[in-house]
Amino acid sequence: PHSHIVFNSKQQRLDLLNRIEKFLTSKFSVSCGRDTNDNDYESPIDFWTDRGLLNGDDDDTDAEKTRKKELDGWYNKSYDYWQNQGNVPATIDGMLGGFSHLSERDLIASNLFVQTLIKSNKYLMNLRRDPDDLDACKHIECRSCECGAGIGRVTKGLMIPLGIEKFDLVETSPRLLKYAPGYIGRDSVDKCTLICQGLQDFHPDENTYDVIWVQWVIGYLSDWDLVSFLNRMGRALKKGGVIILKDNTCSQMAFLADCNDSDITRSVQYLMAIVKESKLRVAVNDRGDQFIKWQSDFPDDIWPVPMIALEPDI
Repeated sequence: PHSHIVFNSKQQRLDLLNRIEKFLTSKFSVSCGRDTNDNDYESPIDFWTDRGLLNGDDDDTDAEKTRKKELDGWYNKSYDYWQNQGNVPATIDGMLGGFSHLSERDLIASNLFVQTLIKSNKYLMNLRRDPDDLDACKHIECRSCECGAGIGRVTKGLMIPLGIEKFDLVETSPRLLKYAPGYIGRDSVDKCTLICQGLQDFHPDENTYDVIWVQWVIGYLSDWDLVSFLNRMGRALKKGGVIILKDNTCSQMAFLADCNDSDITRSVQYLMAIVKESKLRVAVNDRGDQFIKWQSDFPDDIWPVPMIALEPDI
């Protein structure tokens, strides 16, 4: 297996961002971005430098303290946003930013995507079982992880109906996580493990999960923390397991940053650069077709939302 990917120095982060920019410009000629204050950036390096996360030298202790303070501030801003009941009620409408009417069609599309993976005979083998099969001793217990879980919308609406037996919910907001047991219901709550942690600090054991679901949350991670997170998730998969990314994307530029809650919407090409750096790859079927599917029934004013299945690139 690959060694753990970490970025302990400013130079390592700069090197990563330079590789991402090279990937974007060599393939797609778009590396620029913008924030919601109408500031334009030529590249991700410009953006993160503007945030104070790349200033100073590695051997400058004070500069490193400042960079750490600025990064903590980045994460605290999104934490405070999601902790605030006025911003995010502990409801489906709160989880989806006022778009609760899209939850059902979102979950239907997600289920269809998972079913294509199961039918491929390459992935999620532990979920390929006949409910009438009496040879229960051979069954391997399935475990899922919902990252950025909120109150557990995906666990209740997708993972439980799939027949998975154990569920981890990872959520940075203790306020939201407190509501998860009541939302999920008494029949399944005993099978759930609630983990109150930011994804940048989440370190699961290797060979733990069949499915890791990461939806509408990766925008809150810096590029280097996102690479490290995805690398750890790849190591946490069982054989035949998959990570499924489902998130907003932008198409006219490489990224758009929301200054209100420290959230970045990245282009698909940007995400592919991140995936490559994470030592992951897009899962493929026997014909070589990639498991990427777009949510096709959202309104036109919603960001384009792909579903992307990932596996370790080994």
